[in-house]
This record gives sequence, structure tokens and C-alpha cells, in this order.
Amino acid sequence: MDNKPRKPWIAGLLSLFQPGLGQIYNGEPGKACIFYGLSFLASLVFFLGLRSGFLFFIMAAYLVFMCVYYVSAVADAVRAARRYGGEYAPKLYNRAVVYIGVYLLVAIMNFSLASFIKPNFVQAYKIPAASMEPTLMIGDHLLVDRSVAARSPKRGDVVVFAYPEDPRKDFVKRVVAVTGDRVEIRNKKLFVNGSQSVEPYAVHNEADLIPAEMNPRDTMAPLVVPVDSYFMLGDNRDRSYDSRFWGFVTRDKIKGIAKCLYWSWDKKANSVRWDRIGREVR
Repeated sequence: MDNKPRKPWIAGLLSLFQPGLGQIYNGEPGKACIFYGLSFLASLVFFLGLRSGFLFFIMAAYLVFMCVYYVSAVADAVRAARRYGGEYAPKLYNRAVVYIGVYLLVAIMNFSLASFIKPNFVQAYKIPAASMEPTLMIGDHLLVDRSVAARSPKRGDVVVFAYPEDPRKDFVKRVVAVTGDRVEIRNKKLFVNGSQSVEPYAVHNEADLIPAEMNPRDTMAPLVVPVDSYFMLGDNRDRSYDSRFWGFVTRDKIKGIAKCLYWSWDKKANSVRWDRIGREVR
């Protein structure tokens, strides 16, 4: 078979495009399998780890790993291509159609893994409105635990759910009352089962009190939460459209519990909110 030296820049570019592809180009499929295996394992550990109590550590470790992973894949591919110098007999799989096929196969496997993880473990959401400020700011990107256990939230949890009046839309609010609770609002104060709730996360930015006959924002008559239902409020109480206006959220509408922020962009300042990245949602 004709001699076709490996070109380091092609090997590096292929590995940068998809770690492992440069190794196949260099005739090292076994090493390529190691890189692909590490990628899948790291992704799985990362998403499962986000359900633990070490969110910032998990995110930081994953970021460092991915940087090292890509640099290692590229460096290894370039080094191997140089090592062969002008002596390399192409294998049967050293063809463009094979590289494209491998790339597509791995892409499909990644998509399948994501399709499995999203409905069962973790999904990403972006905050578009101010109803949960200051807990969640416009431009925050959060990861949500979608496990079975996370679909039965407790009081205080921040959850993502399908908006009851239009299930195509997702809302993010805080659970303040669960099945059997008697919930009431008196002059902006929340009472659950007759006792005023302690809510360090709730804010009221407007001093005026709206009469109950106008709308229930500040004063709401007692209600008992039905079976398999939840009463939701936004932390930004004066500017939140929530259960005070459209009622309870049933359990089947719950999509998961907000866990942590993985990105935050301040559109007004046109900058990243670095201090919010990795922060747990409490």
C-alpha cells in the first residue's frame, strides 16, 4: 500500500473537532476508544453529580477535566503524527467517509445520552423574567434535577413546572404550600396553617397594598391545597404572576427542582456575573 505520511496539523484539527478522531487518523483506534469512553463517562458522572451536595466542586472539576481532555487529545494526535514522520501505511479505515461516519456515530450517541439524561436526571433552563429575583436573576442559566424524587417537592423548593394555563410554557417559582396546607395572605404576609411563614428569600419592592377585591396580590382568603397539588409564589412577590392569580399546580405539571446556576449573563451591563456561577439555588 502507498506510503502516506500523517500530517500533524490534520491530526490536531480532527482531535480538536472531536477528541478521538485524530487518533483514528493516526491509525490508533484503541486509543480513540479510550478518549471516547472518557468523554461519555465524564458526562455521565457530571450530570449525576449535579444531584449531590457538591455542586460547585463538580462543575469546577468538570471544567478542568474538559480543558485537560481536549488539550491532551490534540497534543497526543499531533505527537503521534510527528512520530510516524514519513512512514505510514494507510489502514482501510483511513478514509474521509470513515471519519465522517465515526463523527456522526459519536454525535448520535451523545444525543442519545442527552435524550436519556434530560427527562430523567438533569435539564438546563434560562431565566427570562424577574419574578424570582433576587434568588434568580434575568439571564441566569440553571440546572434542574428531573429525577422521580424531584417531582415531589417540599415547601421551600424552587421548582420548574408547566404553566397550568399554557403547558407549552415553563415557569419557575417557589413551593410555599403542599397538599393539605391551609394557605392565606394578609397584607403581603404569607400564612401557612395559621402561622406566618419565615421567608428570608421573599422581597416586596412596592409599599402600596392592593385591596383583595381588586386582586389577590397582597391579600388572599384562606385556601386548602388539594391532593397532589402545590401553591407556588415568586420570590419577587410584588411582581410575580403565580398561584395567587391562577391557582394550584398539580404534581403531573412538576418538571424538577432547581439545583444550581451554571451560567449568568447580565444583559444590561453586557457582562458575565461570575459570582453567581456555581451557586446553589436555595
